Amino acid sequence: MSRKSLILVLVLGALVLTAVLTNRTRVVFQEDSPSGLIRVVERSDGLRELYIGGSRARQTALYPGRPGHLELPYTRVAMTGLALVPEDARILFVGLGGGAMPTYTRHLRPRARIQTVELEPLVVEAARDWFGFRTDSLMSVHAADGRVFIEEAPPGTWDLIFLDAFSDGDVPRALSTVEFLQAVARALTPAGVVVSNLHTASPRYEAMVATYQAVFQEVALVQVPGRRQRILLARTTADPGAVVEDRIGSPGDTVMAPGAGIDLRRESVVEAVRSLARDRELGFDLVTIVEGGFDVPNPPDVQVLHDGG
Repeated sequence: MSRKSLILVLVLGALVLTAVLTNRTRVVFQEDSPSGLIRVVERSDGLRELYIGGSRARQTALYPGRPGHLELPYTRVAMTGLALVPEDARILFVGLGGGAMPTYTRHLRPRARIQTVELEPLVVEAARDWFGFRTDSLMSVHAADGRVFIEEAPPGTWDLIFLDAFSDGDVPRALSTVEFLQAVARALTPAGVVVSNLHTASPRYEAMVATYQAVFQEVALVQVPGRRQRILLARTTADPGAVVEDRIGSPGDTVMAPGAGIDLRRESVVEAVRSLARDRELGFDLVTIVEGGFDVPNPPDVQVLHDGG
């Protein structure tokens, strides 16, 4: 074997060994819960992953101590929601996992008031013990049923609600129905936005989109690159006084009244994301993701989801 070939073999061998060592994992925590077995797995590079029940899907993947980093692609796309609300927005996350998105949001928006509701108390415990999740005067966590938590909230409690609760790899039906989304709409401020993580492989995917369209006046989707996931954005028109006729412009033109929020047209969302990226170091190119993956869905020809249906 020539010297050049030998060097090439050694380099390739080193790369293979590095890849193997990087992907080695160990279980650092596991315990049974009403939601199934809760496991925390750590890779040799420090990445920690959370698994719940029998699902092979990661509920969380993050590096403890790196609040400005989001590992999972869908969590990055979901941050589009932050571009659509004020700096001091009141934000609710339904579903904690390891706390990647609330922690990132706290890092990116230090003035925001952030609440998280998580059904399984053991997940809250694991997030604190193994993922570095911390609460403070502006960030709290509640071990409770997310639907009940929203239904019992006063109207107009939050500017932004992230729906990221999964059971067996899909959104629980109780968090997908018209009745639940009506409660979400009531809990939002007039210009508030809901952000939902949807799997396009779900047999209920089109029905879920249709259900959002039945409740909210504006619905948009952003494709998660390389994944069978889309992030859904939805909002209602603020109120009859929030959208007013523009007497200066052409007949029929409308403008958003002050405080009415950002509409979900492609150009409005892209510009809002571009502004966010100028003001903050996101750690990824959200502008390109939204520009390339934005879509306003046509109404699907399917039945919407109802409680008990």
